[in-house]
Amino acid sequence: MKKFIFLLIILSSCIDNEIDASFSDQLTVEGAIMENRFAEIYLTNSLPFDGIIDSLEVAKSIETKAKVELSNGEVTEILTLKREDSKFPFLFYRSNIIKGELGKQYDLSITIRDKVFTSKTTLPEKLEVLEIDFLKSIKDGVNQPDHRDIKLTINNNVKSVRYFKVLIKNEKEAKFSFAKPFIFNTENFSTDTFPLIVTYVEIKKDGERENKLKVNEVIELQLIAITKEQFDFWKSIKGDESTFIGNSSFSNEIISNVSNGAFGYWSGENVVFKKFIIPQN
Repeated sequence: MKKFIFLLIILSSCIDNEIDASFSDQLTVEGAIMENRFAEIYLTNSLPFDGIIDSLEVAKSIETKAKVELSNGEVTEILTLKREDSKFPFLFYRSNIIKGELGKQYDLSITIRDKVFTSKTTLPEKLEVLEIDFLKSIKDGVNQPDHRDIKLTINNNVKSVRYFKVLIKNEKEAKFSFAKPFIFNTENFSTDTFPLIVTYVEIKKDGERENKLKVNEVIELQLIAITKEQFDFWKSIKGDESTFIGNSSFSNEIISNVSNGAFGYWSGENVVFKKFIIPQN
């Protein structure tokens, strides 16, 4: 699901082939390392002109001439450029030796045209889902018998504040989308468990809201533990709102944990996958 951050023009390019734009040239970083997986770093540049951006210009914004280094305190390696046409950006940097481990710090250095961007991160612990239930879906005060909402019961026996994002899709769909809520944290939960109500709503061009959690359909969830730095980044661009792409104002301060004025984040992640059929009863 590389639909979500190519902040500024890249993020917007996932909605329309042509968009109005007025952005300065700036590096955007989307970097993550998961437990037992290689690191992946996506680098893009916003375009330095006003006007219409087409898909070719978006593709040109992918940064392919960077030197990307990663260290875990024991090993340092230079990441290699990989291509995967099912993703966008379809070119990205990946480690070949270092994989994510709990308890280690991962230092990232990106050098582009003599400018150096740095960041560091650690891996958070996985979220534990104790139970999955299905609730009636209510729209404008009326029960929708062919649709449901999802209720997750989350284990909260870790007393420190934790941060998460939620992605969702129908198994027939190629890519994951933002669930609602997209991000959440445990700051206001003091009990050993807490409920999380997850919905999957598509907003049509006419403003109509369609619940995509239909009875007898197979749904896939990604419940991803993230760092506070990634959470703060998404929150700063209203990433906790289902309509944030269309409504965000980038004139406000955007929080990033990458140095030297880059947008985006470098973050440890830990994912739990859930797959289930929406029941009739």
